[in-house]
Amino acid sequence: MAGIILMSTIVVPHIIIAAQHQQMSSNTSSSQNTNSSSAPLSNIKTIFKQVENSIVQITSKLPTAVPNALNPQTPNATALGSGFVYDNQGHIITNGHVVGDAKIVDVTFVDGNRYTAKVIGTDIYADIAVLQISQNTTQPQQQQLLSSAKPLVIGNSSNLEVGDQVIAIDNPFGLSDTMTTGIVSGVGRLLPGAGFSIPNAIQTDAPINPGNSGGPLLDMQGQVVGMNTAILSGTDTFSGIGFAVPSILININSLTSISQQVF
Repeated sequence: MAGIILMSTIVVPHIIIAAQHQQMSSNTSSSQNTNSSSAPLSNIKTIFKQVENSIVQITSKLPTAVPNALNPQTPNATALGSGFVYDNQGHIITNGHVVGDAKIVDVTFVDGNRYTAKVIGTDIYADIAVLQISQNTTQPQQQQLLSSAKPLVIGNSSNLEVGDQVIAIDNPFGLSDTMTTGIVSGVGRLLPGAGFSIPNAIQTDAPINPGNSGGPLLDMQGQVVGMNTAILSGTDTFSGIGFAVPSILININSLTSISQQVF
């Protein structure tokens, strides 16, 4: 039976949950999706080069068992997801299910630089989290970060139509700097959650796999129109139906979380 699967990757020793049967080589090519062959290749390459430094990998620790008196040290699993730069103040956007209950996560840029970030706001009903890169990062690191990581432009998902071409750039299975392409397969979808549904979700056939959660779905102007979140599958692997939270929710929830932040 097919079900909605959230696309963060849980890594425990020697196991990648929801990835055992995945043929990774079939989904990590930046040009494999034949549905997007009509897009000018030069334009896709340009967009990739413009945004790649603004897309990050999110790493958080999740407990794998409930601690007890005999075993007070709870083993942790590592959750891998994606995210993107929201502004020049060190704010990062990702999915709420990527960070879970974590308060502190690691943010790694494509150049390999890693920063500590605080989870400053989450909205479980939209599956959105806002992170703040630590303010105690040394000054040279801050300058390097702000100079290389440009905020992505948030587009208007309300203007999307079925057939529009889209680009996903994320970190599937921890493979950074991965681009896939596709089209908008549907709009106005209800994305089921835990006892609720996220409205106006975007359906796409751009390949989405574990680790893609929180990464941007871009239009052909390089603007964020959604955030890759889940797939519909009966095999825990991509089967042509992916979902993204619409950008209109990203803007509303992100601005609210940032405005309520207490420094």
